[in-house]
Amino acid sequence: MSAPHVLLSENLSEMAPWLHERHPGGRFTVVPDAGPLPPDCLDAEVILRSAMNEDLFDDILRAAGKLRWVQITAAGFDWIGGEPLRRRLAEGLVLTRSAHSYSVPIGEYVIGAVLMHSRGFPALRAAQERREWVNTVATDFIGSTMLVFGTGSIGWEVAWRAGALGATVLGVNRTGAPAQGFTRVTPVARCLEVLPQADWVVLAMPLTPENRYLIRAEHFAAMKPSAVLVNVGRGALVAEEDLVAALTGGRIAGAVIDVFEEEPLPAASRLWELPRTTLTPHTSFRASGNLRRLYADFCANYDRFLAGEALEGTMRRPELGY
Repeated sequence: MSAPHVLLSENLSEMAPWLHERHPGGRFTVVPDAGPLPPDCLDAEVILRSAMNEDLFDDILRAAGKLRWVQITAAGFDWIGGEPLRRRLAEGLVLTRSAHSYSVPIGEYVIGAVLMHSRGFPALRAAQERREWVNTVATDFIGSTMLVFGTGSIGWEVAWRAGALGATVLGVNRTGAPAQGFTRVTPVARCLEVLPQADWVVLAMPLTPENRYLIRAEHFAAMKPSAVLVNVGRGALVAEEDLVAALTGGRIAGAVIDVFEEEPLPAASRLWELPRTTLTPHTSFRASGNLRRLYADFCANYDRFLAGEALEGTMRRPELGY
């Protein structure tokens, strides 16, 4: 049996030689993002998709009749999907995500964000800009409580790091099922019961129809006035009006936000000027080791594909979109 033909997004071209070396008999073709679709791509059985042009991706889905599996280099499925993909999925195409590739840098980002606030770096930076020598007292991170919404691979990377630094880490997930690295896990329907305990509230959940605008005014009202929100999940997990009110009204102490409902964030957005808030341009997942991690994630699934085994990173609850 000949090796399956694998298509790679253009921005993954550096990975192609690694794949050829690991699988000398394989066919690994980098697809130029500018298109049009090269004719020799029509017999592809696999796509490893990163930032591929949407129209080009749809063209491949329509034309590549042998296509059996698509792996996306993303932590979630909410951003992908049009009519051609829905049709192919209904016909049996397997869609997977790179479940572990971005968890490490996002975990590091969250720890950096909370330490930045506990050590008072935003205030110190403001004093530096005023050329003012100030005396500030940091807040201990050790002994604090972190509440993480989402206990999957990203949540776990956050949890063990925070625990190693002496924090108590509580989790929130859909059912309240126990999860490694968390002292206790609460079902999302009861999250208001645990929010008052948290010094740090971290959103690391996928966006689903169930949790769109999950965090609202009543959740901010339940938080400590000293609590800091960190969102590395999706912007639409939070009701923007209520976030703005909580920060401008001093209901919570601060926020670090990496994800937004509209990206790039418009220059006119009022989020830019929120007090005690750090905004980053959806960069928590970007890190120097990503390509190697994406390669390892894909190779693990590719080996399963060749062996006829079930792939990892499929939708666990397709009806909910994750």
